[in-house]
Amino acid sequence: MSAAQHTRFASPVTLLREWSERSDQQALHEALFLGFTVDLPFLEKVAIPVARGLGARTAVIGDAAQGLYDPVDVRMAGRNYLHGLASCQRAFHPKVVLLVGEHACRLAVGSGNPTLSGWGANDELWTVVETEDDDSHALLADLADWLDALPSAVELAPWSASHLAELAALLTERHVNAPAGPETGARLLHNLQESLLDQLPLGPVDELHAYAPFVDEAGHALSGLLGRLTPRRTILGLQPRWSSYDAGAIKRALGGFDAQIRFLEETRMRHGKFVEWQAGGRRYALTGSPNLTRAALCTSTRDGGNCELAVLAADTAPLLPEQGRITSLASLTGRTIRPFESTGHTLVLLGAKTDSEGLHVSLAHPQSLPVVISTSPDGSPGSWTQTGTIPAEAAACSFPLPEVPGAAVRATCARPDGTTAESAVVFVYSPVHCARRHGADSGPRLRYDYTAQTLFADERAARRFETDLLRLRELSAGTSAPRVSPAGEATAGSVTSSGVDRWDAYLADCRRMIGAPLTDLAFGTSPLDLPQAPSSRWIVSAVTLGVREEDDEEHEDGTEEVDLPTTSEPLAQYVAPEQRARCRAWAQRWVGALRDPDGSAAAPVPVRMLVANLYVQLLAAGVWDEQDQSWRDGLSRLLEALRSEDPAAEADHEAPPETRRRLDAVAAVVMTLLVQDATFTGGGEHDVLAALAWHGSKAMIARAEPTEAEDLMIPPERALARVAPWSEVDRLIALAQEDDPYAEAIEGLTAAGWSVACEDGLWEVTGSFGNPLPVVAKAAERLGRHHADGVLVRARSKNRWTFMAWAGPDLVLLNPPARVWRTYQVRLPATPESRFSGGDLSAVPGRVGSPTPLQKGPPEALRKILAEAGLTYTELVSRLFTLDT
Repeated sequence: MSAAQHTRFASPVTLLREWSERSDQQALHEALFLGFTVDLPFLEKVAIPVARGLGARTAVIGDAAQGLYDPVDVRMAGRNYLHGLASCQRAFHPKVVLLVGEHACRLAVGSGNPTLSGWGANDELWTVVETEDDDSHALLADLADWLDALPSAVELAPWSASHLAELAALLTERHVNAPAGPETGARLLHNLQESLLDQLPLGPVDELHAYAPFVDEAGHALSGLLGRLTPRRTILGLQPRWSSYDAGAIKRALGGFDAQIRFLEETRMRHGKFVEWQAGGRRYALTGSPNLTRAALCTSTRDGGNCELAVLAADTAPLLPEQGRITSLASLTGRTIRPFESTGHTLVLLGAKTDSEGLHVSLAHPQSLPVVISTSPDGSPGSWTQTGTIPAEAAACSFPLPEVPGAAVRATCARPDGTTAESAVVFVYSPVHCARRHGADSGPRLRYDYTAQTLFADERAARRFETDLLRLRELSAGTSAPRVSPAGEATAGSVTSSGVDRWDAYLADCRRMIGAPLTDLAFGTSPLDLPQAPSSRWIVSAVTLGVREEDDEEHEDGTEEVDLPTTSEPLAQYVAPEQRARCRAWAQRWVGALRDPDGSAAAPVPVRMLVANLYVQLLAAGVWDEQDQSWRDGLSRLLEALRSEDPAAEADHEAPPETRRRLDAVAAVVMTLLVQDATFTGGGEHDVLAALAWHGSKAMIARAEPTEAEDLMIPPERALARVAPWSEVDRLIALAQEDDPYAEAIEGLTAAGWSVACEDGLWEVTGSFGNPLPVVAKAAERLGRHHADGVLVRARSKNRWTFMAWAGPDLVLLNPPARVWRTYQVRLPATPESRFSGGDLSAVPGRVGSPTPLQKGPPEALRKILAEAGLTYTELVSRLFTLDT
């Protein structure tokens, strides 16, 4: 269902109130208010709270040279709605109210500015369109075309232009998908490229009626109107005291036509504009924003006229009141021309926006000299501070530090004549704060607000947090990230909001889910708020075993406080000794709450990163004793949770790229901690745990950038601290990016302090070790994992060396000074490393046959390995003993 009707007294406030009283409680998705003069304090009382309360993303756009407000009286601009300014050569003059819901729409195009007078006191004229059930109307399609074309003729801030483009796309999509409607009926006219007068039909017409509060002093619009329509009879409506006109100009314009003047009642200011005529037994009307002036009717915006919007309709009811005294044109006298009043701002600042990249400002036109940008929390005198400077000949600039949403911003510029130009005040717009309420607002979230300090100091809070994590995991099953849809849900169209910074929107959704303090902690924008150590600020650089906690406490009280040098690095957090056991237990339980036991469901990404951050911070605080290695299992499970993804969910709820970068970097830090005192190729318990985690997370770590998790690279300032230095994280990332299949084995051997090199199929491991036998066994076993055809390795330290050829289960050994080959069979689960780790050949089982002297040639097992390596026996022996020499 759709309908369009003229109405004189319906205020846009009525449309909002009617929406709030809908029986179907349909949410309002978008609210747009356009006008010439804008009274922001008035709108913040009667319209903005209602629209925002209904869930709408709201925008108010007015002429850059007009504004009925003092900045100190504006409280919600930028925080709750977009306040944009528009600038053209003359006046930005359209009056529009657009309300878009899930299935319904309301459009009002008329004459009333969004002020107390325009929406309440004046006699205004509106054309109202109402649609229901996903229906559309031709006026909505016309409005979409106009909104889309508006930035090409009018100067707007980029984010204001994007906002209007999104609305245009939304209306267009709805119109295309709606059932076909009648092609005839009311249509929207604008003057962006062509004057309104040139779009009216050619006369002659039977009768012409016209009224507007402003008639230009030269009468150009009246002359053009009568010249195009050539009416047989004309009646011009005027309010004797309140209309702005020149009697002489009217007489000249209407002279030669059958014309009369009707003086209308002055009980109310009549601000509604119209031109109506009769032709062929039908009545037509042009209503909307244009006055009877040359800039409004006779000139396009492109050619220097106003920006106007009007509705042309047929078969309308009479608009000129029948009440009023009729007088002849000859008897009209007087001149009540009211000059066009402007704020006088020659420097036009179109707007300011804040997002994760900083503060962005936009001028209508570049200036020949630098423009100074100043900000104030509320616009009050004495509160302004300089933020930065827009270079000369630049129309826009970005400053790296974000500004508080809603803060006041102004521009000033020195003139060559020594004077200073100052812009009108604009308000910092935050797309995230102003985004409409959507499905995520009622989505799963933690029941309580937490801070890190309460989690580790209050056992009840920690217990509630674990329960909350389990509940959130179940409610969010299949969802890897909060949904980012600030412009509208699928029910309102598939158009997304390009004006909203997706990262900021994602963070806002995360804050709704887990609260602001924990979100800042998860994404590294805020340090962990744990209490600092009492009294002493000494940094423990070494761990002394056997010292009782009671002794520590006795010395803390008597330690003299010293001044530490100032540093930009984060201080390691402090956890009191009596709280450490509890912190260890809760940390493990929180990790366990991230996934189902079968791994089928994972907590949302922000929750996983939050727990990882808490865990890493606790390791840096020295919560685990040196002999307690249970933290490794927690880190391993953390890595499993961090890489848990549901591809289908990712497709539906794609997170911004910043989330992936943060997730990869956090995984790199966690992996760096897990591999400390372990290797990826060793056989120990810690080695195996690290290797399993590494192979599952290697792809993530290869993508990581250390800067994305710099907050987790904490200096080792606490006793028993486990930290991941930047250099170790960076080295691990480089290792993950290596294409060399031997890279992990080389890394493990290098970590032991040995040098590893390969030349023409022979691996050389050198270092400081007494017995090369265990070393060559370890190297052969780890390097051989990546070469099923066999590996040739020699380990050398000073004057001792041992050579091993290994292609499981066959192993051939040369251990000088004995010049004989020894052959062994090493079958799983045994490995060369496990068999030869003791360094004593007499204790090694599995030898096959007797030793073979060098001069008799290679054993059969060695012959096969050499053939695969492409080496001859003579070449091998020569290289071994030449290198030895």
